[in-house]
Amino acid sequence: MEQTGAATVKMDQEFEDIDSKGRWQKLYSEIRNQSHECSYKVAKYPENRNRNRYRDVSPFDHSRVRLENTENDYINASLVVMEDAQRSYILTQGPLRNTCGHFWLMIWEQKTKAVIMLNRVIEKGSEKCAQYWPTAEEREMAFRDTRFLVTLLSEDTKSYYTTRVLQLQNINVGCRFCSTHISGRFAF
Repeated sequence: MEQTGAATVKMDQEFEDIDSKGRWQKLYSEIRNQSHECSYKVAKYPENRNRNRYRDVSPFDHSRVRLENTENDYINASLVVMEDAQRSYILTQGPLRNTCGHFWLMIWEQKTKAVIMLNRVIEKGSEKCAQYWPTAEEREMAFRDTRFLVTLLSEDTKSYYTTRVLQLQNINVGCRFCSTHISGRFAF
């Protein structure tokens, strides 16, 4: 536990250093240049094109999340392992209307405890993400393609973010588990 705390402090200090020196653009360029060495062929397969929100944002083949219980294992999502912090994260695009069921399948298979959404559903008049969770009015959403039912158990709205507790039920096996969904109202 002590090692994890030290790693978190180190990450915070590194973030502050980059931020205070205005080095984000340089760092982004360095990472982008390194990424040319990695392939992302699976994302470009014809059968996967309609599962990508943007043509130029694709998961690398070596780190992409692979869906297990479906005919096509592709989802636009990457597994990021932070060894120093002893944590793993999944970075994914905002689900499209035709990939919401795949998103919940990934949440189920990866046993994801929390989803942090950093964008809004609509930004500057464009859809950035499909409405993949139930609203307070509808309370439930069913995804027939992957056989999941998502139920809104609670919702707590603050000035800059909303926390929801969602229950995900696999209709095929009847099992359920809860995941926390936090969506922010951030200005980027």
